[in-house]
Amino acid sequence: MNCNYDYSANKDFLKDASLSGDLVEASSNDDLAVSYEVSHNFADRKTNLKLAAHMGDTTVGAEIDDRELKEINFNRDVKVSDRTVNLQPSWIVKAKTARVKMMSAMGKDRLKAQLDYANGGATNYELGFERNLEDGRDVSATFRPASKDLDVELVDNTFEKGATWTAKASVPLEADGRNNILDAAKLTLKRSWAW
Repeated sequence: MNCNYDYSANKDFLKDASLSGDLVEASSNDDLAVSYEVSHNFADRKTNLKLAAHMGDTTVGAEIDDRELKEINFNRDVKVSDRTVNLQPSWIVKAKTARVKMMSAMGKDRLKAQLDYANGGATNYELGFERNLEDGRDVSATFRPASKDLDVELVDNTFEKGATWTAKASVPLEADGRNNILDAAKLTLKRSWAW
């Protein structure tokens, strides 16, 4: 069980609470396991339920948001030549969109791709790259051709003991006429810690 309090979200009570566990436990990798996660947001009074059935390397899941089916998903690692590719096809019900996520590791690097095919033929995709620079430092880049945006993020757990620093730059790859690319870029710096 997990509970969160946020004064700005709900000063009089908890922001949200969640409960997770296994409905059916597997005794071996070939057995079926079923897990759940239920969360309730007290501020907006919405409940979310995630169910997942695991068997071997395959997972089939569903997400129900406030009593409406939100998403059905599938997750499996497949071998392509000498590489392992993680495939995650899903159906997003309200948007009537089929989504396929793919990820593959290549040494210290991970390549990611996401393709969305919406009802009516609209297609969006994004490409991503992640690299572990050293223990506790990771960099990632995500490119979205439709919006012509590039996001670069650096996460550092070694800069300050007990804290995580995250620097993110969002760069539009085309100027909007009023600004050049560097003037339109956004930079955010975030620090999080646990005590």
